[in-house]
Amino acid sequence: MHCHFAFCILTFEFLVMPDFNYIARSREGVLEKDVLFAQNEKAVADVLRAKGLIPTSIKVSKKAIDWKEAAEYFQRIKLLDKISFIKNLGVMIKAGLPVSKSLKILVEQTPNKKLAKIIADISRQVEGGHSLSDSVRRYPKVFSPIFVSMVGVGEVSGNLEQNLAYLADQLQRDYDLMSKARGALTYPIVVLVALAIVGFLMFTFVLPKLTSTFKDFQVELPFMTKVVIGVVDVFAHWGILILILIVVGVFGFISWRKTPGGKKIIHKLVLYIPIASGIVAKINQARFVRVLSSLIKSGMPIVEALDVSSNVVGNIYYQKVISDASSKVRVGSPMALAFKKNPKLFSNLVVQMMEVGEESGTTEVVLSEVANFYEAEIDQTMKNLSSILEPVIMMVIGAVVGLLAVALITPIYNITQNIG
Repeated sequence: MHCHFAFCILTFEFLVMPDFNYIARSREGVLEKDVLFAQNEKAVADVLRAKGLIPTSIKVSKKAIDWKEAAEYFQRIKLLDKISFIKNLGVMIKAGLPVSKSLKILVEQTPNKKLAKIIADISRQVEGGHSLSDSVRRYPKVFSPIFVSMVGVGEVSGNLEQNLAYLADQLQRDYDLMSKARGALTYPIVVLVALAIVGFLMFTFVLPKLTSTFKDFQVELPFMTKVVIGVVDVFAHWGILILILIVVGVFGFISWRKTPGGKKIIHKLVLYIPIASGIVAKINQARFVRVLSSLIKSGMPIVEALDVSSNVVGNIYYQKVISDASSKVRVGSPMALAFKKNPKLFSNLVVQMMEVGEESGTTEVVLSEVANFYEAEIDQTMKNLSSILEPVIMMVIGAVVGLLAVALITPIYNITQNIG
């Protein structure tokens, strides 16, 4: 709790005082005064020293709260924003513009103000003598280890623009993959949530008025009707408490599934649920082989490529297998053999194609083809999933409505008969 409070205070200070006033002396003894935006005083000092200046005074600029800056701080940086940034940076470098000049242009062209500020800081770091990979590494929540690694390899090999193109292509495919998964599940989730809301309102406000009339008549009620009346009574008397418990339960589950223990259970469970297990396996394998192919193509050693690619799969059990494979390849074991011992997670197709790639020396090409195959499979699976889930949901809704109808209409018929 104290840590979260301290973090909030630091965040607030960052929003209030993002600029630093500095005084620095050049090697010739000339004093220079200016304002520099940076994360902290150490970052300002690093930039000044890289420019050949000796800082003599660095102070936080005192200014009023800028609520616009505060809103920008909490603004999300979407994957599409990153893809656009990477593509544009690659095109400018390919056209012959220096990295620092390209970054300055992108600051003006980036519509996301939060990302624009980060790019501006990266531009200053590059101008100060830092490499692009070292500069983006300071923002791990924005730029993934894959981005940092591919940029670093590109700078060393002199193929930075080509590696940026590989990276943009990989991120675009990853975005398309996850968009298809989200799109297929959006309709069922919306329907189920709407059904839950309507059901809660009916059991809390509508049905109590109907079931209360049954109690006034001295007739024997069917078992199903008694069950419905019991449930309705609970909602009628404790509806608000039930709603609070549901909300707390949902947020508690969301928080719990982010913990190490929660991840282990959830990630293990999805590997055994019918239909879901197949989709999870295909998505994780597709992302893994696509990223691994891009990293090898960029010139990264296979061991390092495996280490980096383990970060892109969402399931922790896939991450562990890939990390273990990296350790085994480091000591000379064939890559395919490391994955062959986990048939539950990696299919025979992936293992066999890895063997073919290692034997022929075309691992990146073969893995790219495997990724294309799995992405096509996922696309078809998601289309079929929507077609399967829609009638299933309709059947569930029909069954619930039918049970309620039988439970409520039967006593009404009995009461009518008694009156007759």
